[in-house]
Amino acid sequence: MALTILSQFTDKKIWDMMRPYIKRVLTAILFSLAASGASGAIAWLVKPVIDSIFVEQNYGMLTWLPMAILATYFLRGSCQMICSYLMRSAGIKLVRDTRIRLYTHLLHLPTSALGTESSGKMISRILNDAAVLNALISDTLLTIFKEMPTIIILLGVALYRRWDVTLIALVAVPGIVSCAHRLGRSIKEKRNQAQQTIAVLTHRISEAATGSKVIKVFTSEEPMAKQFVTESQSNYRREVKIVRLREIAKMVVDISTGLGVGLVIWYGGNLVTKGLITTGDLFSALGAVAMIFSPIKNLGNSYTVFQEIRAAVERLSWLENMKEEKSGDHPLPSFQKKICFQDVCHRYRPDGELILNDINLTINRGDVVAIVGASGAGKTTMIDLLPRFYDPTSGRILMDDRDIREIRLTDLRQKIGMVSQDVMLFNDTIRANISFGSPDATDTDIKEAARQAFAHDFIAELPAGYDTLLGERGLNLSGGQRQRLAIARAILKNPPILILDEATSALDAVSEQLVQKALDTLMQDRTTIVVAHRLSTIRNADRIVVMEHGQIISQGSHEELMTTSAVYQELYLSYNRSAEVRT
Repeated sequence: MALTILSQFTDKKIWDMMRPYIKRVLTAILFSLAASGASGAIAWLVKPVIDSIFVEQNYGMLTWLPMAILATYFLRGSCQMICSYLMRSAGIKLVRDTRIRLYTHLLHLPTSALGTESSGKMISRILNDAAVLNALISDTLLTIFKEMPTIIILLGVALYRRWDVTLIALVAVPGIVSCAHRLGRSIKEKRNQAQQTIAVLTHRISEAATGSKVIKVFTSEEPMAKQFVTESQSNYRREVKIVRLREIAKMVVDISTGLGVGLVIWYGGNLVTKGLITTGDLFSALGAVAMIFSPIKNLGNSYTVFQEIRAAVERLSWLENMKEEKSGDHPLPSFQKKICFQDVCHRYRPDGELILNDINLTINRGDVVAIVGASGAGKTTMIDLLPRFYDPTSGRILMDDRDIREIRLTDLRQKIGMVSQDVMLFNDTIRANISFGSPDATDTDIKEAARQAFAHDFIAELPAGYDTLLGERGLNLSGGQRQRLAIARAILKNPPILILDEATSALDAVSEQLVQKALDTLMQDRTTIVVAHRLSTIRNADRIVVMEHGQIISQGSHEELMTTSAVYQELYLSYNRSAEVRT
């Protein structure tokens, strides 16, 4: 059983996880060997205690034997304590480092990869599955190197005292090993299933926390609760099956222990009555055998835990094997000339429909270009290609005559600021949200950016001002306030290229006016791409691009398009009607 576990430790994934902590583990093993030697000494001392003191009545031994036993127990306890501390602290380090590694890896995954998996699954991998790894060192490895030497030394003592008695006692061990192996495989399978349900539950909780408004407005509390109950019950059934298998494994070891001790007493007792061995021989062998079964039981438990760890490692590998974003090598010190879309086509899945088809567009430095079109025309997809949230299926996008896939990602994205309808604010202070991405910004810089975004006044009215802690996604602020914080963040970043993706479409007229003033400030001296934005911005754009079904069907100024493009005329009239309704 121990050899089976050790052979599986040679698995590259498991070995790579353990390698950083090998010094601490090896130190712990040395103390474990000392503790095992002390356990063997305790079993060895049983014979002189019984034969010399109680049988031969050599009471002079009463002076030093108890002291020797006390010293041996003290040595064993101290060594076990140090060994356990080193192993368990290494296990905690492993969990910490794994979570850090997975979280950092998650931050560098492409948007396309994050869109295919639920957030609950990602959270469950980083928190729950990583936590299971604690047992890799603090349980499994600790048990192996603590119990295996103990078993070997105690077995040597028992065989030396009476080999025939010892072999009879160990008759059930092969059955224990076989049972543990079969149960371990079943536990690994059940643990995989249980962790899948944990991922689902984590996702449901995330949905309930972030989608509370939708749930409430559709009065879906009861259906959501029933769904959670059903999925929790599914997790419960799987967890109970794991507990049942674990307890069966323990029961098999307990029964085997009872069988072994019973056989030793029956066989050894007959030898004592016949005068073939002394009472001390019997109890020394019996004590050693009895002490052997406890570490065997621990090894059996450890084997089942190890199967759960292997299941967790497989699930973590799924996340770690997801490829990170591919960055180019060329620097981009500044944006000087133009952005060019050349024959760009895009689909989100290889077998999916074409979202963009043969896009050709040039945006010169300092231009304000508005992109308009009906919902589903491909506007957002087109602007998402510029910061490389996705790469085009075919064609290329050039910035200053270089394919953006060849440019370093950090350089590319530092040149781009984005304000969208769906504002992302973090559960941190207002100051931290405005300075997000600008860690070197001073307090003066932050407040000036807020003033330019027309956000300083409402921030100053808050009880803690700039130190006010925002809740989940900043939902304790109004939509206009959230937008102005996002604009302040973009102003502080001061990017040469600005993308505005329907930044005021969800606002009322009063909020829209304040946000528009902030946007006008933000757009000064920048290359700006505006998606279906406020009418005045669209009309004042240097060029308006009209999209339909993933293609550019016309472009020009507002006056030109009003006379040449029926699609633009209809869009403009619909925007006009929407504006009248809002006012």
